[in-house]
Amino acid sequence: MSITVVSISGPSGSGKSSLVHAVIQRLPNACSLHFDDYKETTTFPADLSKWVSDGCNPDDFITPKLVEDLRAIRTQQQDINGLVIVEEPFGRGRTAMSGLIDYVVCIDIPLEIAFARTVKRAAQTVPEDVEVSVLLNSIVEYVDQYLSVSRHTYALVNENVKKDCNLVVDGTKDIDDLANEIVTALQKQK
Repeated sequence: MSITVVSISGPSGSGKSSLVHAVIQRLPNACSLHFDDYKETTTFPADLSKWVSDGCNPDDFITPKLVEDLRAIRTQQQDINGLVIVEEPFGRGRTAMSGLIDYVVCIDIPLEIAFARTVKRAAQTVPEDVEVSVLLNSIVEYVDQYLSVSRHTYALVNENVKKDCNLVVDGTKDIDDLANEIVTALQKQK
């Protein structure tokens, strides 16, 4: 059985994880890999401002375990209905992943919506015993980072993903509608 690897790509807060889960629910026996599940084994750029000024090279995000796991799945040809759905922010942009990805879905979303979702998600996961001042300081730090570095980075990275993707979806749509759109597009590929 041939395996098709589908990348769901977009900036932080675009809904990648939720969309991967929704797509998997519609594709029995497919499997998924999530970029965020590999944080402990990922090497991130030490200085995001420098990374941005140097051109936002996606290869500076190094995920050896994610690459290893994806290669193993492709090699083993496991019974996964021929589909692996991968949450990969950079689409085919990272050299280590580009040869492993067959189909890229880019979530196109206004950055202010992605930003709002990210702040909301962070606020919802704060432990109850955290002081309000600590929470507010964290939010201010995130907003400062977003305004100085992240906004430009998200826009640039997503534009690069769009240049080499198979499908662009409107990230403002309902998650179920997006999942159905992706599954329909994948079924037409067969």
